[in-house]
Amino acid sequence: MEKAHDELDGKSAGNGTLMRCLPVALAYLDPQKIDGISALQSKMTHYDDLASEACVIYNRIASRLINGEALEPAIQVEINHTRYASSGMQQPECLPDGYDVHTMEWVFYWLLSSHSFEEVVTGAANMGNDSDTIAAIAGGLKGIEIGFRQIPYRFTDKLLLKDDLHAYAKLLCEMRDQDSRVM
Repeated sequence: MEKAHDELDGKSAGNGTLMRCLPVALAYLDPQKIDGISALQSKMTHYDDLASEACVIYNRIASRLINGEALEPAIQVEINHTRYASSGMQQPECLPDGYDVHTMEWVFYWLLSSHSFEEVVTGAANMGNDSDTIAAIAGGLKGIEIGFRQIPYRFTDKLLLKDDLHAYAKLLCEMRDQDSRVM
């Protein structure tokens, strides 16, 4: 990945790594382990430090939500003193493209300016460009905040491979339980 990063003039901070990082926060309790694994999973395909930074911040927020914190304060704590400190206050001036810094700015905007899961996901998805990815990433945090059973049925009914997803969710819970015994 470092070679690809260098060949791209140091620009390998795509948002694909953000789309796949959430299971780390679901599987582990230890904040240092979440940070380390989040960064490592990002580096597998996106060598840019901006990509791993975004994954770490995202999973820190997810972990706070899992532990019962409210969404807005969890976001504010984790983006304070980062490049995202002013994110969410107003609509971003950047495109909703695949660059992870832009993605995070849009994710924070939708999470902090919307009230419902539907508003977050459909608002983000309907922007165009790479907004489906932004909707998925924002929807992950909003989904944790409200819980799976509170996601409107018209969304969950469309899920493919539901049985597999339930099995993976159970496995992540078991990993989390095991991690709690190790701590």
